Amino acid sequence: MAERPYGPDGEETRRGTKHFAPGTKVYCLPAQWGDGYQQIKVVGRHRGSKRLVTMVISCDWVTNFRAMEVHSPAVLRRLDKAGSGWKSRKHVLEYVASIAEYVRKGGKG
Repeated sequence: MAERPYGPDGEETRRGTKHFAPGTKVYCLPAQWGDGYQQIKVVGRHRGSKRLVTMVISCDWVTNFRAMEVHSPAVLRRLDKAGSGWKSRKHVLEYVASIAEYVRKGGKG
């Protein structure tokens, strides 16, 4: 999460989001509803409390999508509780590749 436009006309820029500092690693869950992955359910460290939180954010705010193994038991528990549904590493890699392609095309088809 880097700089992003903010405000009615997008004239102002903000760093990060209200809940996540810039550069925060967030763990994305698979699509939960049929909005074309415009909104993503993520798990990450909260900007204020540094505790793990689960929330829905805009796909546009996430940068540098990539698949990585998660070793943190706390993150794994949170992902499982949030209903990740990941079946295997191959499944995750295919999913991330399709999301990266979708974002590269500007969110179109």
